[in-house]
Amino acid sequence: MYARPRPGRNVFAGCLTAAVIGTVLLVLLLALMAWVSRVPPAVGAESPVNDGRLRFAVTGSACPKAANSAAHRTCRVAVRVENVGGEARVLYPGQQKLFDEDDTLHPGTRLLDKEGTEITPIRIGPGDSFSGTLVFELPKSVRPAGVELHDSGLSKGVRVTFG
Repeated sequence: MYARPRPGRNVFAGCLTAAVIGTVLLVLLLALMAWVSRVPPAVGAESPVNDGRLRFAVTGSACPKAANSAAHRTCRVAVRVENVGGEARVLYPGQQKLFDEDDTLHPGTRLLDKEGTEITPIRIGPGDSFSGTLVFELPKSVRPAGVELHDSGLSKGVRVTFG
């Protein structure tokens, strides 16, 4: 027959196992929080930057002061977007963000073509490019600092600061 294990030993092993699992879960949670809260590096507008399969170049920006009676101001950021990958990508204005001096993100509201006509999100084929304008609506008191451009909603993004 088998000898009965000592009762204290099983409790100790169970507690040790629970502590190890808890520690591993805590480390994973901290790593996930660090990954989610990361801020993409900022670069100036003078050179193209890549995020995923899209290469972005900010070619201009305008954020005129709002009228005294207005609650919001409209900012326009001219961009040239080139697909450097092997598959088509879609440029969604809502995935692009304008960040202010407090690092608050404001999503894009519209996309305009070269002529200034509002268009739906645009499909950019492999090797193709698009030139147009991203439009952002901001509270009147906000001072824009730059844009955060994304290949997709899940990408890390890349920041371009305004000069």
